[in-house]
Amino acid sequence: MCARYNLRSSPEALAEYFGTAPPDPPVTLPLPNFNVAPTQQAPVVLDTPRRFEIMRWGLIPFWAKDPRIGRRTINARAETVASKPAFRAAYRRRRCLVPADGFYEWTGPRGKRQPHNIHRSDGFPLAFAGLWETHDEFGPTFTIITTAPNAYMSTIHNRMPVVLEPDDWTEWLSADDEDPAELAALLQPAADDVLMGYPVSPAVNSVRNNGPHLLQSTATEPLL
Repeated sequence: MCARYNLRSSPEALAEYFGTAPPDPPVTLPLPNFNVAPTQQAPVVLDTPRRFEIMRWGLIPFWAKDPRIGRRTINARAETVASKPAFRAAYRRRRCLVPADGFYEWTGPRGKRQPHNIHRSDGFPLAFAGLWETHDEFGPTFTIITTAPNAYMSTIHNRMPVVLEPDDWTEWLSADDEDPAELAALLQPAADDVLMGYPVSPAVNSVRNNGPHLLQSTATEPLL
């Protein structure tokens, strides 16, 4: 499950990292956002040319009658994304990258949940595997694909977002029909050394809270 993330890199740094062309017409990225939540607008990376577009988080299929379906489609499971009616058309032709600097996950019992900020151990932004749709009435929306956890994430949660490495971006973004087996091979857990994290304040639990204070560690011992 990925239900909250943060994106604080500057538009210039993101453009350099993802190799995007200036959009035409220009768009203003809604950055920084230290607490990106479902239904909010956030940038995604599309291809041909590679560029940023602003979309609402929570995919609304082109055939949907009610936009509330987007509340249930913020994530798509890698195991069923090719067959689920809400996602299968986008999976074939409308794939994207979702930039993030980190994502939040929670541990502990109900009522005492501890949030953690999970990020790349090398300091670069994350590129989540995503899908996008454009609805005639409700506009462009996206979802983040999740998969089974790697060894690190298994100590925190039973799911994790699919993190794509730069060498895989071109294949994932291609609008051409790709071999289903080749696409499925990309939807794997990140290598065990890719991610690290630390506990943060429960203030992140409320979408009304935003700002760099949400990323301050609450660990009582030095992080390894």
